Amino acid sequence: MARRVVAGVLVAVLVVSSGCTGFLSGPVTFSASEATVSDAALEETGYEHNSTEKMKLSRTVSAAGQSKEVEVTNWISEYHKTVGLPGVGEQKAAVFVTFSSPQVEVLGKSFNPLAKYDNRQLAQQFTTQLRSVNNVREVGAQNRTMLGTSTKVTKFEATVTTATGVEFDAYVHVTKVKHEGDFVVALAVYPQKLPGQSDAVTRLLRGVQHGE
Repeated sequence: MARRVVAGVLVAVLVVSSGCTGFLSGPVTFSASEATVSDAALEETGYEHNSTEKMKLSRTVSAAGQSKEVEVTNWISEYHKTVGLPGVGEQKAAVFVTFSSPQVEVLGKSFNPLAKYDNRQLAQQFTTQLRSVNNVREVGAQNRTMLGTSTKVTKFEATVTTATGVEFDAYVHVTKVKHEGDFVVALAVYPQKLPGQSDAVTRLLRGVQHGE
């Protein structure tokens, strides 16, 4: 699912960074801190922790006649809520995902595509990689607080197809903040007919934890 997005971002980071790594000695490493959701926020919203995983990618790149190893570590956490869908029954159809990506600085310059991605681009990356979300259309945006920062949360409409082939109309919320040297992205997907989830997403965003 969202893990593919992170992998794609990592590849992009390595591509844009590779032109500078030839001037450095030894391996170049970048690591993000975990971004998770507090137990209190999960309890209040009915979401459950599914997984927190470290995504590490190593690649040898060549520049200026030299070969260097670049290592980038991201973290992704997934949270699910089981909901009842008409005619289908209980499904883990409500999902909240956080992932953190290091700023990536080489020779005083920052190289991470997340720095330039707006919420629409993040949504496109996320839904394209999922291959189960279609007809994405922006329907609004509001400022919310995540990691102590006021951030624009963009809301999209979409058609979601689950792994079991169940299709339903959904809302997608996306936002991003920079915190303690990392980019932290939060994404939420849930059925449009599920009441109260916009408030739940707001609570989950306030409950995001990262760094020290």
